Amino acid sequence: MILALEREVPTLVHWSEKAYQEVFRPGAPDRILWLIEDEGAVQAFLIARFSGTECELENLVVSAAHRRRGFGIQLLKSLIAAARKRNVERILLEVRESNIAARALYQRLDFQLIGRRKSYYGHPQEDALMFVLYCTPSSAPKR
Repeated sequence: MILALEREVPTLVHWSEKAYQEVFRPGAPDRILWLIEDEGAVQAFLIARFSGTECELENLVVSAAHRRRGFGIQLLKSLIAAARKRNVERILLEVRESNIAARALYQRLDFQLIGRRKSYYGHPQEDALMFVLYCTPSSAPKR
């Protein structure tokens, strides 16, 4: 069900079935996988990896038919709350430069653009924009 949902979005970096199974393997990195089900099927999911004082948003997918219904923001707000509870200093993510909707969502939640990775994505080739959310005031860089 996760694979089918992910495959709906051709521009995503697609994980193999084995990669998704690894999320649950004993000894795997500390990750969360949250699902939103609606109409008897998974309509959105989020995967994030925790490492020390950092969290990386690895994947966030909302079905095309269920976009603009608040699923993405609900998952992100839950991630931010979980990160703060774990005393994570920052949440990191990459997004395709052309993904205007995702970029707007991240910026709405105070993620800040911090860099670019040239030709990071393939199929089609495209730059990745790197965003960060500082989870505590003390973790933000001094200006």
